[in-house]
Order: sequence, then C-alpha cells, then structure tokens
Amino acid sequence: MKKYFITGLAALTLTFGAATAKRVLDHSSFDNWKSVKNSELSRDGRWAAYSEVPQEGDALLTIHDTRTGKNILIPRGYNPKFTANSKWAVALIKPLFADTRKAKIDKKKDLDMPQDSLAIIDLSSGKVTRIADVTAFKLGKKGGEWIAYTCVDTTLLKPKSKERKDKKAGRPLVVRDLATGNSKTIKNVKEYVFSEDGMNLGVTLRKAEKDSLSTDGVGVMLLPDTSFILIDRDRKYYGAPTFDVAGKRLAYTASMDSTESGTLRADLFLAEINRTSSITPRLIPTSRTERAPINLALPHAADAAQQAELQEQRAKAIKASAGDSLFVNQYSPLLFSHNGKRLIVGVAPYVCPDDTTIVDFERADLDIWRWDAPQTPPQELKNVEKARSHTFPLVIDLESGRDCLLTTNPLVAISAPDRWDADWAMIADPTKEKISHQWNYLAPEEISVINVLTGKMMPVTTAMKEGTELSPADRFILIYDDRNYYAYEIATGKTVPLTTDIPYPIWDETTDYAMMQAPYGTAGWTEGDDAVLIYDKHDIWSVDPTGNRKPVCLTAGYGRKNNLRFRYEKTDPEERAIKNGQQMLLRVFDYGDKRHGLATLTAGKAANPDIRILDGYQFSQIKKAENAPVITFTKQNFSTCPDIYLAKNADFSKAQRLTDTDSQRDEYWWGTAELVKWYAYDGREVEGILYKPGNFDASKKYPMIAYFYEQNSEELYRHYTMEPSWSWINFPFYTSRGYAIFVPDVHYTPGVPGEGAYNCIVSGVEELCKRYDWIDKDHIGIDGQSWGGYQTAYLVTRTNMFACAGSGAPVANMTSAFGGIRWESGDSRQVQYEQGQSRIGRNLWDAPELYLANSPLFKLDRVNTPLLIMHNDADGAVPWYQGIELFMGLRRLHKPVWMLQYNGEAHNIRARKNRKDITIRFQQFFDHFLQGAPMPEWMKYGIPATRKGQEMRTGLVEE
Repeated sequence: MKKYFITGLAALTLTFGAATAKRVLDHSSFDNWKSVKNSELSRDGRWAAYSEVPQEGDALLTIHDTRTGKNILIPRGYNPKFTANSKWAVALIKPLFADTRKAKIDKKKDLDMPQDSLAIIDLSSGKVTRIADVTAFKLGKKGGEWIAYTCVDTTLLKPKSKERKDKKAGRPLVVRDLATGNSKTIKNVKEYVFSEDGMNLGVTLRKAEKDSLSTDGVGVMLLPDTSFILIDRDRKYYGAPTFDVAGKRLAYTASMDSTESGTLRADLFLAEINRTSSITPRLIPTSRTERAPINLALPHAADAAQQAELQEQRAKAIKASAGDSLFVNQYSPLLFSHNGKRLIVGVAPYVCPDDTTIVDFERADLDIWRWDAPQTPPQELKNVEKARSHTFPLVIDLESGRDCLLTTNPLVAISAPDRWDADWAMIADPTKEKISHQWNYLAPEEISVINVLTGKMMPVTTAMKEGTELSPADRFILIYDDRNYYAYEIATGKTVPLTTDIPYPIWDETTDYAMMQAPYGTAGWTEGDDAVLIYDKHDIWSVDPTGNRKPVCLTAGYGRKNNLRFRYEKTDPEERAIKNGQQMLLRVFDYGDKRHGLATLTAGKAANPDIRILDGYQFSQIKKAENAPVITFTKQNFSTCPDIYLAKNADFSKAQRLTDTDSQRDEYWWGTAELVKWYAYDGREVEGILYKPGNFDASKKYPMIAYFYEQNSEELYRHYTMEPSWSWINFPFYTSRGYAIFVPDVHYTPGVPGEGAYNCIVSGVEELCKRYDWIDKDHIGIDGQSWGGYQTAYLVTRTNMFACAGSGAPVANMTSAFGGIRWESGDSRQVQYEQGQSRIGRNLWDAPELYLANSPLFKLDRVNTPLLIMHNDADGAVPWYQGIELFMGLRRLHKPVWMLQYNGEAHNIRARKNRKDITIRFQQFFDHFLQGAPMPEWMKYGIPATRKGQEMRTGLVEE
C-alpha cells in the first residue's frame, strides 16, 4: 500500500503545461489572504480610514489624506473613528497574532492574555500616541475633543493569578483631552456615555466587593474643566445613564434590590446638568396599570360611545392580566425624544426571585405543549432570556408628568413616531393569528395607531406586517395588501389606494413561491410626507399619499426602456426624509448583461437618472462624508479583488484607488466568469454563470462541478474571497485547480420543486457539454448546500449523468421534515413547505403525493452516484436527522455514501478549523472522482472513534 500526503503543491495532479510564474491556489493560500474592512470617512471628507485584514495574522490600518495622498500606517489597527471636528483619529491595536496564538496554546486566562492598545492620531502632524492595555473607547458623536477609554485594572486580580476576582466591578476610565494630552481617571466605571456634543460624560460606578473606600453610584464629568459630580450613591444597582440630545439632562435607573434572579424593582431618576458643584436628581414616578390605555387593536365602533366602552373593557382586561403595577427594572431601556420633552422607559410586571428551597432532584423537569398556546415550547425556550428581560414602552411627558403605557402584550411590534417627537405610534398585533403563523407567513395582523400621550387608539386595518409602515412625519400608515399600496391618513381615518394608476406591477412578478408576491419596496418618503417613493421592477415612482395627485415616475421610465433597475442608496444614516432638490445616489443594475453601476437623480423632479458609472463590477461598502461630497466604495468582480476607491462629486469614473489587495491575486491562476443562456426542457430560457478554469486552454478537457442555489445570474460580477469553505465549494479555489464551475438559475413550479431543479440544472449541463468540447462530460459533479443540498439529493435519484455529488444539510424526507422544528428559532417547518422555499404549496394532508414525489428518500434505490453528505449535529435550520435518513437509506441499499458531521456546528460551518477541514475533504472527494486522484484515507477507512481528534486521515492511499 502506498500513502500520499497533502503538502501544498506536492499533492496536485493538475496538468497545466509549461512552467509559469503563476501557481494554483491551495490550502496554504487562505491564512494570509487579505480583505479590506473597517472603512470610515471623516465628516469633512479629508480623511479616509481602512484596514487590510488577513484571515489569520496581523492587519494594517491606513489613515489616508485625500488632499495630499499621504498615509499614516497603524500596524494591527482596527475600529477606527474620527472626531467630529476631523482633527483626530482613534483606533484600537490588537496584540501580535502570534503572541495571542501562543497564549491560547499555553491556556492563558483573562488578563494574562495579550491586551489591546489604543492609538491616538493627530491628523495635523501625523503623530501617533499609543496607550497600552485599553479595552474600549468612546468619542462624542457630534462634538468635543475628548476621548474616554477603559483600561485593564490589575488591582482586581486574584493573588498569583491573572483572573479577575470580581467580574462585576467596574474598570478604570481615563478621560483625555486630545489636544493637550491631559487626562483624569475615574475608578470603578461600569457604564459610560458621552452627550452628543461631547461636553458631558455620564458614568455608573460599581466598586469591588471588598473595596470599602469607594462607592457605587452615578456621576457626571463636566468638560472641559473635568470636574466630577457624584449625582447618586450607595444603591445596590444602577442602570446605564442616558443623555438627552442637548446634553442637558441625564436619566438613569437605580434600585436598592440586589437579588440575583427575578427582576429588581427600580426607580427612574432625572438629573438636570448644570455647571455647579451639586446636581440633585429627581424621582420620576410612573403610573399604575389601571391608568394605562388599552394596548390591542379595537374592532371598528359605530360611534364614540361604543368606542369608549370598548376602551374601558380592554383597560380592565389589561389590569387583570398584568396585575396591579408595572415597574422599572434592571432591563429597562431609556430613551429621550429628540426634542427632549419625553422620556421613554421600559416597564414590566415584577418577577419574584427564584425559590431556592426547591429540591431540584425531586422536581420534574419537563415542557408542556398546549395546542392553543400562541407559541410552542421550542419557540419560548429559544427566546426565554429575551422574554425574561422584555419590557413594555412607557412614554413620560416630562412637562406635565403624565405617562402612557403603549402595550402589555409581548407579541406586538411597535413602530415609534419620528424620533418620538410626534404623537402617533403604529402597533402590529399578531395575537389572533399567531398560531396560523405556523403555516402562513402572511397571516394578517391587526394594525392600529395609538396616541403616545393620551393612549387613544384607532384601528387601521388587518393586513400582513410586511409592507406596512408609519410615515416619518407621522401622518400616514402605508399598507401593502392585494398587490397594491394604500395609505391610511391618521388625521381623517381615511384609506386611499395609491398604486392602481401605476401601469406596472409593484410586486415581484418573478417569484415562484406559493404565496402572495411581496412588494418591490420603497425608497422612503419625502419631507412632510408629501410623497412616498415606490419601486416597480425597474423604476422609482413618486406617489401622493392623499391620492390627490397621479403617481409620477421619478426616473422617467428610463429603467424600463433600457432594461435597468434603479434603487436608492441611502448615504446618510440619520436621514429621516428625502428633501426636494437633494441629490439622490442610485444603484443601477442591467438585467441584460448583469452590469452594475451608480447614478444620481435630483429628488422632486422627474428625469432620466444621470448614470455616473455602469460597468462589469459590483460596488459595495458605499460611505459618504457627512459634510462633503466625498464617497468611498469598493469595486470588484470575479477576477478582481475588492479594493477601496474614493470619488468626489459623484465622479465615479475618475475615482482614486486607495488599496491594492488585488495584487495578491496576480501570482495565482484564478479563472473567469461569463454569462450563459440555454433553453430548459420546458422551453423556458434560463441564465447561469460559467466559471472557466485559470490558465484556460480550449484544446484541453476540464472536469466541471455544477453548484446551485435559487438564482445567481445577477451575481455574475460578484467576487468570491479565497477562503475556507462555509459548507459549499469556493469557486476560485476550484477554478484555479483546473475545474470549471457552472451555476445555473433554477426556476420552479409550486408542487414540483424537484423537477424544477432537474428541468433547469440537467438541461443546462447537457447544453454546455454540447456547446463546449473542453468540458469533460464523463467527469461532472454537482454540489449544493441547504436547499441546494436537497436538490443534489433529488437529482441523483433522477439521473446518473454525474460522476459524484456533494450534498450539504439536505432534506431527504419531506414528510418528516414538514413536521420538524427549525431549532435555531423554535419555529415550525410547515410554513416552509406550504408557502416558502420548499415550494410544495399545499399541506401534507391535502397533498401527500406531492411530499412523497419530491422526497429523495423514497427513490434511493435508483441512485448510482457516489454521494458525500455534510450534516452537522447542531443544525438549527434543517434537522440533522434528515442527513441521517439519507445516509442510512443509501447504506442499507449498498450505495457509496459518506457523511461529515461536525460536532456542535450549525447549518453552515462557523469554526475556522472545521472550515479548513471540510475544504480539504470536499476537494479530495471531487479530485478522486473527477480528476482521478487517489482516494483519501478517511474515505477508504474512516476514522475510528478511538482515534477521534488524534488522526485526521487526509493522506491519499493507492492500493
């Protein structure tokens, strides 16, 4: 017996002809492969920050001067931030990768591990100040030249140990003047926050248990004089403080309770920030539940008297269900309205501490499933921590002292009024149809509006939540129903149709799911809710929500005329509405040749968009300077790595390239991508992508792997980073190694998803084999993950044309999968078959024949294709037993099958060590069947449980 071991290029059996400077990608290529991340722009647009980050190793942070072109380099820097005045940059610095790796190998703990450092960069001089042992930092959002950062506190270490002896205690917080370098330190800081202007700093203090000289409390540091005022002290608990937008008020929660379980009964305090030596907080009382408004949508009432009666009935119901009072607790979030007149706080019923007298070994441990409960135990258990910390929003009017509880139903979703300044919030209540969500994605919800000051509630409609939204100026509720948009005007209670005069569908007419088509969506609203901007397949329409004006195509029909798609790219994260005259940045997509681009359009005026660039690339990571016409973005396609470019005045065709990660690709054979079209067996024209091998020579024969998942032809110009597999094949890794990759679009008909895959995939493979002599038709494999894994399992029961197949997380038996649980959410899988991706379109009892016909399990006797399954035992999307059913069936029938089961891994592999491992094993599997490489040891002999973790058996054997 001969053994062959993979050692870089030594294991390659590729025939690339003459010697060349280029080489093929292999498993040693992953770790040093760099990508650009952490891009930031200063507010004035002068400075750009970005990191070049290897997959394993030390990154390089660059601060680039867009005027002079000079760079400031920060080795291992990450998380860069600019001050509001654009004079300073700040970033964290990671320890050397090698040092951290060694510390992990040596099993170092906590503070004995290498720590981050802080870099402070003076942009005027380029001087970099480094500060060791920093854990985090914050800056003022819109002003100030101060930084606050937390440090490692060595006084909290256990004797002869680098572990913290009190993990609840706060850390030292250093507050530093960036201009002078002067600083002050506040001990025991647990939470800290700057006011928006950066001139006040609020903190909560948590002392160490045995520290008798310090105190717990809440304080504020006033800048620039750095005077510190302790506002409150000596309570058992303090919540994180929150400033209003003006920085003049500080709110926080506090409690004398110290229970470790249940909820704390806390109080809400408000402090007026002044420049004196004393700040006295005042207690903000909150109402009892009987003063709260009703919380659920009411049925339509004939008159005001009936409406009032319904209000009273519902208020009594709330009191009965919630108890006498709701309290502020340790989970209560705090938020000021933008104008500072309201404070929103979370409240909840009191939960008593756990009963410590319970004898656990005498108490049954079980879950009870109740047929009429809104949620099943898996759903509740998956969200148990969220449920324990859930609070209900209480809106407090700080001028009058009145408050309003918006709901006590944990199932409802509340859409807040604009920055909480306006008076109406939207409530979507799924309670009545909650159980039907088990099989109906579009189960209607009761939509209502509630006045956040008075509690007055008005029913709006019953509709699906998707496509329903509150307008930013608080005037309308936008509703999507029955393939049309409607607007409900809050002031009048009138509902008007909006899109009946748009001559084209505003819903996705290409979807093949067995449910009502979703809308294309909206670009947003214009100022004052004057118009809502609605998408069709190609263009953007300005629609009057009152219905008085006819819809106007803002893009003047240019998209439809030229087979393009325009979509608004929001570059201001704080934008509330689109202003008339504003220059809108639009993404452009060409449906024909799949090019991408960017365009501009003046808001409020119908015109052809000004296409600034339309090319064979994708554009991403788009960021604009807040106060300057400067934009950074990445540009990439399959054969070009993403690099950062900088454009001024939206002149993207003349953008300046800032990084050069693409140069790392120059030493490797990579491959190319091209669009292909063919006719499926049902006569439909289908599109797909053909990736040709690197160093392609049409006179040679190449094996091909078909990979599929829904429709991917729009990704023709997508770049795939050279990295270990997430659970499916990495395209450039295989094209570099002499494979062609075929990615067909797949179109379905509800009820026959398996045949839809056969119709598109197999017809495409056959056509390419006829069209291109260089494809080795005897050495074609297929690979799919999740939904693609199911299609792989189905196809090998339908045809013997493939030499091998890879199937990740497949469904083998739709009858058992239909009744399963998606363990990552606790949700039932039934809806996926009746309305979702699995596309059966009917339930199991009405159409059992469809579930049987589409299940590979019942046709495994037809399989003659060697199959490699990957299914992990912590898969939260497709139950692990589906892979087992597939494996055990093929094993029983003596069919060649292997299954990789990564312990503790989810639907897609996350741990890098496992990603590297599956990359090796998938490559060996395909190399064996498609390139004639020897079989690896793990395929021939497996790995005995007694050698698990000790031997990987990736060596190649030849009898």
